[in-house]
Amino acid sequence: MKMEWHALREKLLFQTPVSAFAQECELMRKRFGKEFPAATAERKKEIVEILSAISIDMQSYLLRWRLQRPEDSHPLPSEEITQQAEQNYALLSVSGQHGMIESVKSAVAAINKSNLLRLSQMADRGLINSRWGNDAATGLTEAIRKGAVLVTTNPIMVNAVRKEDPIFWDKVRNELKRACPDSFPEQRASLMTMGVVLQNCRELRPIYDISTGKYGYVSLQINPRANRDSTRMAEEVEDLYERLTRELNGTPNTVFKIPGTKAGLETVRRLTSKGIGCTITVNCSVDQNLAFGEIIEQGNARISFLVVMSGRLDDLVRDEMNGLGIPNAAEVAKWASVAVVRRSYDILYRQRKYQKSAILTAFLRGPWHVEGSITDGEAPIFITCFPDKAREYDSEERAIVSHINEEIPEKIMRELMESRIFRQAYEVGGLTCDGFDTFLPVTATLAAFSQSYDEFLEYNR
Repeated sequence: MKMEWHALREKLLFQTPVSAFAQECELMRKRFGKEFPAATAERKKEIVEILSAISIDMQSYLLRWRLQRPEDSHPLPSEEITQQAEQNYALLSVSGQHGMIESVKSAVAAINKSNLLRLSQMADRGLINSRWGNDAATGLTEAIRKGAVLVTTNPIMVNAVRKEDPIFWDKVRNELKRACPDSFPEQRASLMTMGVVLQNCRELRPIYDISTGKYGYVSLQINPRANRDSTRMAEEVEDLYERLTRELNGTPNTVFKIPGTKAGLETVRRLTSKGIGCTITVNCSVDQNLAFGEIIEQGNARISFLVVMSGRLDDLVRDEMNGLGIPNAAEVAKWASVAVVRRSYDILYRQRKYQKSAILTAFLRGPWHVEGSITDGEAPIFITCFPDKAREYDSEERAIVSHINEEIPEKIMRELMESRIFRQAYEVGGLTCDGFDTFLPVTATLAAFSQSYDEFLEYNR
């Protein structure tokens, strides 16, 4: 069902010109209407689900990519969208799907109220220069309907995906064992990860194609256990890149998550020299951003991302400040990653004028992290949200304003400077490249990734 729906969505919303939209909608309804009476019960359920999903899609941000582009002088009128949606509802009503119609209308209403949708629309109009994405291997459909332009994965997320649909992924695992009887669990885990990534690549592919590679990327995390072996990491990426190229029949809309360790520097140098984009993960400091940003700028990749793992830094700064007896440590620590983002942005893009990388904030703990990532500057900042954090940000109306040029309040900075972890993260020269591997946010995050990865490996034995 999903493949049929995605193919129909791509044809209707990404390939159909404005002048032919009504005709294509009518052809879709005629085909489903003709098929429905004689269909099996299972097929009838699929038709209802596809028509319902398409009805949401055609009333979402997805229209912006072709049919209602802000730069077009004659976009598809909103009245035409409403009319076609009503005709879809009429067909569903004939099938007795009154409850499904209400579900579709409720989903459309939620999209229209979304702050993240409004953020995307403001970026379209040039009022801000921030885009957002989904920080999970699931939930992408809901996100792109509100304007998400990328998605990220890591071992924790991939391990969670296979638990959500064990029948499907058990079959995938068993087929891999039969097809590759001499493979190691690490190899099968890498191929299963690629399977999850491919699903997201294909869903984002129309956005990647229509934006000519500006948006629509999937960040693919490699084996976190290899974080100190630059050659091993590079070889894993090169193998995955080749496989993805074959599967997608062209340049993969994929960037590869390389840890912000000392070994990661050489890995990124090797990969970006070949035009392969990277996402620097396990990254919480200005010095990591500067070191990796310099290498990326020397390479040939169109786009790479410098992640600031906001929650991973703030949580540890909070814990350290609590141990020091600093009042309101939790509130003060919320500013730690915001300060790192602002300083990194200033040096990388205002002072050094880098163009081949972009800051990407991740592991957000609440709306304040979204707000701290909004910019109206020349260089973009990308924001990735867990699905629950996206819903939290959308839970009430919020002002969408750039704060990138604002100074951190003086009192907050004085208190943050009491934290050694914050000083290491914020000060230029606070970390040497050798110190990347022992920086507490790095070691703690790698430990969490590795634990989940080990569970995934055990599943693949």
